[in-house]
Amino acid sequence: MKRLLLSVWLLSLSLLSAVAENYPYKSDVLWVTVPNHADWLYKTGEKATVEVQFYKYGIPRDNVTVTYEIGGDMMPVADTKGSITLKNGRGVIPVGTMKEPGFRDCRLKATVDGKTYSHHIKVGFSPEKLHPYTTMPSDFKEFWEKAKAEQKEFPLTYTKEHVEKYSTDKIDCYLVKLQLNKRGQCVYGYLFYPKKEGKFPVVLCPPGAGIKTIKEPLRHKYYAEQGCIRFEFEIHGLNPEMSEEEFKEISNAFNGRENGYLTNGLDSRDNYYMK
Repeated sequence: MKRLLLSVWLLSLSLLSAVAENYPYKSDVLWVTVPNHADWLYKTGEKATVEVQFYKYGIPRDNVTVTYEIGGDMMPVADTKGSITLKNGRGVIPVGTMKEPGFRDCRLKATVDGKTYSHHIKVGFSPEKLHPYTTMPSDFKEFWEKAKAEQKEFPLTYTKEHVEKYSTDKIDCYLVKLQLNKRGQCVYGYLFYPKKEGKFPVVLCPPGAGIKTIKEPLRHKYYAEQGCIRFEFEIHGLNPEMSEEEFKEISNAFNGRENGYLTNGLDSRDNYYMK
């Protein structure tokens, strides 16, 4: 068990840049967007188009008006706006092109049965030619090797508490607390096991961007029910068993516009939050 948790923790360090989710956990609708290049990539000067489909309760909707805004990456200002009406459940949006390497950002909206739904996609133009803004510090390798060596000196410490409310006749759930360093910083996660003997594959589920708690741990219980060990964790040291009100208070206090975690300790490479 100790070896398993150590492997989970080490792997998590390489996965902290998880992609934010485009869809909510529960949604009655589905956007399907299909570019004319299957890999979403184009060479500069090539023109991109995206076919749009909109489904509600699994049924394609016809005569839906989809409005769109298109611009550069992060879209500070949209340079193209328009709308299309889906015919036979489909419509095509001209995304355009770029003369320089980068990304085109396309944001979609549709109002169906009195409710407005949004979607967001990007296509890339010669992204392999993009260059980083920041140069690699000359002593980065030595700095990072030292940091890893210091981390190895701290013994893995964890607690594991059975969570009855998330356990069933087929699976067991445990709340795991991993202490990461001498300062007492830790991460929490829910560990799900099948209730049977044997060896099982492990599914590691890091969080997306932002300070958030673990939502509805049982929504993916089928992993353990089908014979997998699943570990879903957060990375900010916030116990997922706290109430929604407590979580909101902490988030408001330490993740506001003036003190967001991405800038916490930014003036020191040793104290930077993301280290």
